Amino acid sequence: MKLAALAGAAALAAGCASTRYRWGDYDEALYAHYKRPQEKVEFVQRLAALIASAEQAGGPVPPGCYAEYGYALLEAGDFARAIDHFEKERKAWPESAALMEKMIKVAERQARGRAGS
Repeated sequence: MKLAALAGAAALAAGCASTRYRWGDYDEALYAHYKRPQEKVEFVQRLAALIASAEQAGGPVPPGCYAEYGYALLEAGDFARAIDHFEKERKAWPESAALMEKMIKVAERQARGRAGS
């Protein structure tokens, strides 16, 4: 009985250790960004690298990464690329559709505002 419980625990631990997403150092990058928001450029570069790595490997980009990168692009005034990343997030993670549609509208509105200036 103890052997079966031990084998079950080992199988569970092995299952938890594997992941289907290529998280890279996202958790470390996010923690560092919250701790030192003034180092945003480094955080955005790490997000871009994580997305590129996952896309090149053919694996799914982790939930929220496209949106996070899109938001950084939006803040930088790169509205077209921000919209592109919000659309990628919406496509990859349909449960994010409502929020991503709102973010796309925000980016479109800001792009129109800048064009009208």
